[in-house]
Amino acid sequence: MAPSPAGGRSGWGSPPAKPSPLATLNTHIAQATQLARQQIANTTTGEPQTTPWPTLRSAQRFQETWSRISAETEVVKAEQRAPDNAGPLNSHKLVLHTLSLMRSLSPDYLRGFLAQAESLLWLEKAHALPRQQVSGKGGAVKGARKKK
Repeated sequence: MAPSPAGGRSGWGSPPAKPSPLATLNTHIAQATQLARQQIANTTTGEPQTTPWPTLRSAQRFQETWSRISAETEVVKAEQRAPDNAGPLNSHKLVLHTLSLMRSLSPDYLRGFLAQAESLLWLEKAHALPRQQVSGKGGAVKGARKKK
């Protein structure tokens, strides 16, 4: 079979295809990263550094801004869902009032508080999940024992 006259690349005697610019860039980045890690190698053991790179300042600012906006948005959403005819000692209304005061007095404290509350909620859900699975299995076993 003869090589195609159009490009000459599909035949047997054609030269290998040149890598794409993206592939060349990826190769260069991988080599530069490996070289940089070797240069920052630990002098006592001589092993390459395996710790992650430090976070960029712009990424830190973005994360702080995003968490601030997210906390404010969550408080506003919660205030919109507040009960209309709640009395002055309604716990839901009191918590919302506390969160809005916290937002106006110390937004950083509000962010930390909401992060802790979300973590506690996640832990509560994670802790309740195995109990639901066990209680579902245990209920079937107890029901089988009652039939005997």
